[in-house]
Amino acid sequence: MFFMRFSMRSGAADASERADSYRTALEMCAWAETRGCVAGVVSQHHAVDDGYLPSPVPMAAAIAARTDTLAVNVAALLLALYEPVKLAEDLAVVDLISRGRVSYVIGIGYREEELALFGVDRRRRAQLVEERIGILRRLWSGETAEVDGRSAKVTPLPFTPGGPMLAYGGGTEAAARRAARLGMFFLAETHDSSLEAAYMDEAAHRGVEPVGCFFAAGDVPSTVFVAEDPDRAWAEVGEYMLADATSYARWNRGRSGTASVSFAPTVAELRAEHGAYQVLTPAEAASYVGRGISLALQPLVGGLPPDTAWRYLEAAASASATSATGSSRGGDGGASVGSGEQG
Repeated sequence: MFFMRFSMRSGAADASERADSYRTALEMCAWAETRGCVAGVVSQHHAVDDGYLPSPVPMAAAIAARTDTLAVNVAALLLALYEPVKLAEDLAVVDLISRGRVSYVIGIGYREEELALFGVDRRRRAQLVEERIGILRRLWSGETAEVDGRSAKVTPLPFTPGGPMLAYGGGTEAAARRAARLGMFFLAETHDSSLEAAYMDEAAHRGVEPVGCFFAAGDVPSTVFVAEDPDRAWAEVGEYMLADATSYARWNRGRSGTASVSFAPTVAELRAEHGAYQVLTPAEAASYVGRGISLALQPLVGGLPPDTAWRYLEAAASASATSATGSSRGGDGGASVGSGEQG
């Protein structure tokens, strides 16, 4: 039992190498959906030198088209950066392609570079997001909505009645209250369980039936690799994990408590903190799965080369299957690539 997250970072200057990474992500999703993968997750950021995925919606559509049962999640969709009518159309089409398998976690965004790129006033972004959630819901219900003084209606309607699932993500009391007010599931990016009290209080105050909250456990890593020899694995993938961690740390300075962020400055310190980024042995990975915890994989973290990434993905899937079936299927993060390369 595992899920995979793809941010599509790459230090490659060659377009063919970057295209290979995108192809690999799709192949991994197709391969993994029959091997214990419960979801493929794609992220969104803009104006990042390493090419961080800026367009998660077409990526989600591509994954859905290559799979049959895999749940796909966009986390987070930065709604303030989108024109809502066109987005309503695009997400309706993706919902039809996927037959309702793609869901979205809405975020307001926090990087100044991104807001400036799209001309969004930071002070208005929360208001824009709240307004646009309402617009999306009305349009997906077949209603005519007023958008910036014009009337809008979209066709075709989504496969899912009322539109695809929208959850709300954030790490502040304001975010928790906004999620409750809008009748949305709240995914907290921090371990602060006091946000649940704010969520429930707002729901009660507004007379809204609370959908629920999820808080990432503080002792569960958010980027996992599986290998028989952790020393070898850290030597091979440590720099790629550090590149990912360093970027998030730079963006999140001053935003304390974000669950997946590490401020470790070196690979050795990233490993020693035994936190968000970890290499697990197959037995450790199986233990997590046996306790009902999905392994959080980031197979192509930091631009990890596809050939290397496949070996570790197969090791994680094998460990997950071992826990699920009670029988060992082997698998070593340093083992040769098998049929997984063919997707």
